Amino acid sequence: GQAMIAIMESQVEDMRKLLHKFKVCSSHPDVAVDPNDTGLLPGHTDILIFGPSGSGKSSLIRTFFMALNKTQEVPADFADRIIVKDTAMNEGTLKYISAVIKPAKLDHRGNTVSSAIMCHDTRGHIWMDEREQKQLSVIMDGNIRDDSIVQQRNYRYARLLWEFWRKDAELFPPEILARKSSLQTQPHALLFVFDGSMDEIPDGEEETRFYREIIQMSRTKGYLNPQ
Repeated sequence: GQAMIAIMESQVEDMRKLLHKFKVCSSHPDVAVDPNDTGLLPGHTDILIFGPSGSGKSSLIRTFFMALNKTQEVPADFADRIIVKDTAMNEGTLKYISAVIKPAKLDHRGNTVSSAIMCHDTRGHIWMDEREQKQLSVIMDGNIRDDSIVQQRNYRYARLLWEFWRKDAELFPPEILARKSSLQTQPHALLFVFDGSMDEIPDGEEETRFYREIIQMSRTKGYLNPQ
């Protein structure tokens, strides 16, 4: 037991060190980068955290920061940007926002020693039109019970997840699409977040097919390995 814990702690520390040394495109020394293309490489890696409202996106980003930096607290400016929803389940993240998990490190000449790692958190309802929001509101209001917040949450997550994905719309919000797309501005990885503690996530044939369609949509946009 203690030996296994020691091994795991050592592996975590090794991973932490590697992430602190992370530099864009430096992990493939056999693949030379054309000097003319060096300026096109971003100085950071950008992970888009994507999922229904209340699925735990903001909490996950905070966990990333605390785990990498071995701390139980996050800086005030970081905390202000990443707002974890309260027990009333208010919408915490209001817009497409970024959080720097690890800043870039430069040498005395200004050259990049290690690249920044950042996450973007998206507001869960950003893709829903007014009609859908009213529809969801009716569904949720009809299941609220004064003595059972857990049941309310279960039902809320299940319906939000299904209605969220079912929307036939672009995968990404206008804030991303409005910018000039390049490696500097677009997300480099896509991370889907689901609340695994809920029992009522729809898993029928139609819903499962829709999940596959969403994954396929992300791949057609160049995200070949969404997690």
